[in-house]
Amino acid sequence: MSKDNNVLLTDELRLRIINLEYKDISNEEFTNEVRRIYMEEVGKPLEVDVSVIKSSELSNVNNTVPSSYDGTAIQFYSKQQDINEVYIVSQGTTDTDDWLYNIRAMQVGKDTNQAENTDIFANEAKKIFQEKNGDIHPVTIGLSHSLAHNNNSTSHLLYDTFDEIYSVNGAQTNYYQLYFSDNKFEEVVNGKFNISLFDNPNKVYSIPPNELKTFAEAYYKEKGTVIHQVISSDDPLNALANIRGFFTLGDVTMIDTNPDKPGLKAIIDKIPDSEVKSLQDFALVYAEGFQNGGNNQGIEDLTGVNMDVVDKIMNDGVGAAVGTYFSKDLDDMISDVNEKVPPLLEKVTNITSNADVIFGELKNAGYITNAQKQVAVEELANIEKSLKIIEEKINSIDENRKMSEEMMKGTKYSPYAGQAAMASGFNVMAGDVDAAIAIYHEVQNMQASAKRLHEELGSVMEEIIASHGIVEMLNALGASKNQGYLGNDLVLMTGGNQEIKVNISAAVRMYQEGQQELQKKKTYITKIAERFQEHIIDDYENQKQKVLSDIRNIETNPCGQLPLLRKHVFLPYFSPVQIDKVEVTEQFNGLSGMDISHLMEGLTKSLTDNEDFLESAKSNIEQLFSKDRDLSILFNYVPGG
Repeated sequence: MSKDNNVLLTDELRLRIINLEYKDISNEEFTNEVRRIYMEEVGKPLEVDVSVIKSSELSNVNNTVPSSYDGTAIQFYSKQQDINEVYIVSQGTTDTDDWLYNIRAMQVGKDTNQAENTDIFANEAKKIFQEKNGDIHPVTIGLSHSLAHNNNSTSHLLYDTFDEIYSVNGAQTNYYQLYFSDNKFEEVVNGKFNISLFDNPNKVYSIPPNELKTFAEAYYKEKGTVIHQVISSDDPLNALANIRGFFTLGDVTMIDTNPDKPGLKAIIDKIPDSEVKSLQDFALVYAEGFQNGGNNQGIEDLTGVNMDVVDKIMNDGVGAAVGTYFSKDLDDMISDVNEKVPPLLEKVTNITSNADVIFGELKNAGYITNAQKQVAVEELANIEKSLKIIEEKINSIDENRKMSEEMMKGTKYSPYAGQAAMASGFNVMAGDVDAAIAIYHEVQNMQASAKRLHEELGSVMEEIIASHGIVEMLNALGASKNQGYLGNDLVLMTGGNQEIKVNISAAVRMYQEGQQELQKKKTYITKIAERFQEHIIDDYENQKQKVLSDIRNIETNPCGQLPLLRKHVFLPYFSPVQIDKVEVTEQFNGLSGMDISHLMEGLTKSLTDNEDFLESAKSNIEQLFSKDRDLSILFNYVPGG
């Protein structure tokens, strides 16, 4: 189906809905926001039913196949207009679990769990929508950004999930992921590149990346025709599009969203594939470690350093060190370090050897200053230096133990062999403990270097990451139309020089919410007048009438007042005294100090002034953009109203 026939028919509409997925709002709010966005972009109300389901509402998602997938399903339905479209808006990277998945799935190709849950969610949501309206076979469209493009596209290639996929700044499809998840693809790859069933599955990584990439592009080309992408040439993920594992499917529109900067692709392309492979190997170990047990576990899986063991030595003193030593915890840790640090150092050396070129290119491109470049190069060198010291300490442990063994051979038959053995044992232990303490300090140094790198380059990363975001892309797309975006708000601009900018979304909210508040104020003013009339004016008149009624009763029935007279005047019981006539002279003082007309006038004037302000602002904004757009429909329309 052509995208021009879809409900969400423009890139701006789709991107704003994708961006909406990152907001934590209720289904009702989400629906109203969809209608608002449609109204702003298309200029008319969305005259179809809109239903929303979130993946968190469905128990099967992330349950059968554990993952951190998150998404929202939106159905646009109208039987009269023959519209039945389901959009699966998969969410991009938001938390640590997603970042770890990025590494496992897209850097290493070892995980497709989020892609599997994309398909599970799409099918579950469509069943619910079908039960609601009875229609089957909706057009199913995937919307995605970043990690979500990998999820949606991989889900489609594996399970035929979508009829169309639209993505912005997506993490591209990974042929290693597909190799380990698509049995048919694995079979044809094995046949093409002579991998037998008895070979290690990781042999696929030995295939020349360009050859496997070309093969994957041809194999999935037909399925990829439904994939449509808009990508910023400044997007850092775009810089990774050509490294091993990634390949791009479908049609791609490239947009320069940050003309002042050249983007990272030219820089990344200068890194040899062997160094990229080192990054992938490093990422796999890092991801698995930090996934299994957090910070300390990640350090241990990277370096072999068991921080819990070393903390005991550092915090509890020599006695604890001896106990730790003889429990072999320290011995096991040293053995683990000896196994893991040398290959890790080799990978880090491959990375740091390119540091001057990488950060030099960033400096030349204007991303960082010369001072920031120096910090980056220095701290990476410090990390490498710490790893070398750790390696040296490991070597010294081996040499110390070998020397001790040689000395013990020379005293084997000596009468002092026992004492020599004890001394030798304590010497070895002392050397091991000393090495453990040194290793601990080097781990601290590496953590300090990582912290300084973050402090120095954090703002640079924010700028780079902004080019990966949706808003920068929206602004680039809207520039030719004299419109931009602030968050999920629409900003209109006048003239080629964009001299005046107005946040239309905010202006409409101000007008509509202002009108609602003014309506409340009108109600309050009316209630004040009603309560004053009821409880002051009317109550005074009511009480006055009660008194007059009592007076008339006394005057028309004077004999009836005799019991009252007896209460105040002594009269014998059989006294012939009668009351023939009663005359009451009444005088009622009018209410004083009860005039609130000045208060009511002030409240009414305030109300009128506010109404005038809102209407004037609305009128001025409408007039400002009258040549290009009729904004009155936006001001007068309330989503869900």
